[in-house]
Amino acid sequence: MRSSTRALGSDEALFISARERKRFYSFSSENNGRTSRARSNKRLVLANIPGGRRHLPGIHEIAGIWRHVSIARTSSAGQSWPPSILSSKNSGLTVNVIETPSKVFQEGRTHHPSTYAKDPEDLESGWSSDNYDSKTVYEEEIVECSPAQSTQTKGFADRSATKEQIEVFSNPYPLPDLEGRGISGQLRYIWMITYRKLMVLTFAANIAAIIPMIIFATRNDGSFTYANAATATAANLTAAVLMRHEHFINLLFRIVCALPTWTPLHFRRQAAKVAYSQGGIHSAAGISALAWYIFYVTLLSYHAQGTHAEIITLHVLSALTTFMLVALIILALPNLRAKFHNIWELSHRFGGWTAIGLVWAQILISTIASARQASQPVGLVLAKTPAFWLLVVITLFLIYPWLWLRRVPVEAHRLSTHATELRFHNRPVKQCQAIGFAHRPLFENHKFATIPPPYTTPDSQVPTRSSPGGKTSSYSVLVSNAGDWTSRLITSPPKHIWQRGFPTTGVMRVASLFNPVLIVATGSGIGPCLSFLNCNPASATHSHRVLWSARSPELTYGSDVVGRVFAADPEAMVIDTKKTGHPDLIALSWGMVQEAKAEAVVIISNPRVTKNVVFGLEARGIPAFGAIFDS
Repeated sequence: MRSSTRALGSDEALFISARERKRFYSFSSENNGRTSRARSNKRLVLANIPGGRRHLPGIHEIAGIWRHVSIARTSSAGQSWPPSILSSKNSGLTVNVIETPSKVFQEGRTHHPSTYAKDPEDLESGWSSDNYDSKTVYEEEIVECSPAQSTQTKGFADRSATKEQIEVFSNPYPLPDLEGRGISGQLRYIWMITYRKLMVLTFAANIAAIIPMIIFATRNDGSFTYANAATATAANLTAAVLMRHEHFINLLFRIVCALPTWTPLHFRRQAAKVAYSQGGIHSAAGISALAWYIFYVTLLSYHAQGTHAEIITLHVLSALTTFMLVALIILALPNLRAKFHNIWELSHRFGGWTAIGLVWAQILISTIASARQASQPVGLVLAKTPAFWLLVVITLFLIYPWLWLRRVPVEAHRLSTHATELRFHNRPVKQCQAIGFAHRPLFENHKFATIPPPYTTPDSQVPTRSSPGGKTSSYSVLVSNAGDWTSRLITSPPKHIWQRGFPTTGVMRVASLFNPVLIVATGSGIGPCLSFLNCNPASATHSHRVLWSARSPELTYGSDVVGRVFAADPEAMVIDTKKTGHPDLIALSWGMVQEAKAEAVVIISNPRVTKNVVFGLEARGIPAFGAIFDS
């Protein structure tokens, strides 16, 4: 940057842009309680206090700075510098006028961590005001440069792909037509995904069992009773809960990801799909449990045992349980779940607990009545009842996540007004795992991908692991503004936060099954990708490419995040959508797959983009994986 410089003292200097002095600052300052106004055209003032700490200057300080600027103008014509004004001992300030916010960040990377106030015109939030004070700017519109952001001295702006580069890259790899067109293509790649295939298989197994049982029950020979129907109901409920258990999910991913890369690609593709589509079994088992329970209630109405009060109680409990199960299933429908997510979450938690409690009550009442009629101890009859043991397992599964409930300290490193990085030091985590966070753990649970430290990051101050086998209790979480809860987390970060449940493996883990693999991310979806990239550095035995599209990635997520992406893939395609607009991710992914000869693509993005990219690649013969609404 060209500038006119004169010494303020032995340790300070005043930098003024020679090219655009006329556009620097205009101030109107009124004292004695009147307002002070400051307007700028893409300018930012950094005030250095002797001792190394930077702060945002107040209006009274800026007025003094303006006097310095006026004198600096005259001094360039050969006039002297009045020491009473320009002495560093008198002012205590150094002023750096930096032309653009991007250069502010470059200055920040070459110095110690600092806090900067941005010009309103450069804020994505749209905040702007001609009447503001320093307190407002400092508290509401700041961007912190944390130690993690100071890893690069020049930034990565010149490494982001331009529109021209994107077009040049795509030209040699034209996107082919879809393999499946019309109804057949829709059926294969959209409707009959692995999630629904698992649902169909689960339904088929239950239908194959319930039809013969209905036939046996109509014979009225006691070969099938309401106790048997209760067992089938409990078995389906157990399967539904098991599919959501952290250790079962982790075990499933561990088995699938143990497949060697020489296994046929088709087999690895199907196994990877099953690993994160177990929600299909969860949903189908829940619906099947309702079908079996209705069968149970029907048989109970004909063959109930016990006193009149016990029978009435059983009928009331049955009606409540049926209503609860129906409500849970309706609210879990994809459209309703997306539209009323908070209601779905609360109903699934409290409604599920209530339904299990009601089933417990019915099993106990039925067992007491049966024990009385058989003249046997209640405990002995319970021990012989399969539904009892299945309910014990279900109850343990429901209690288990709460045994991991902890209130842990958190270090918040604000990356921008849109994103923050939360750092924890309470436990080791493995690659591609997520943990639930909450301020009120009984009423909410927000899962975020954890990012273990990289094995080696020479220029970063982030903790590292010495080797792939090394362990550390440090990890971080990347949070972007996606709603009220995350917005509060960014603007008012807590000192402590609740964690619940054991870390659970996510879809990104299947990337290790393919070599090479293309990793695609948009926005903060780079967080789960970094969890994989940090733990799987490129080597002679496994390679990967990265495609990341985000709005102002370095400004939003910091240079350390961008640096880790380029460390994982020096030829990564990082797209700044603020400059290029939203790219055609399907076409770019296709081109990068052809260039790298990648076996598969794993994408982390919002549901709409994920669905489109996965379909667009799968329908062209490229295995593609991305989180589904119930994964």
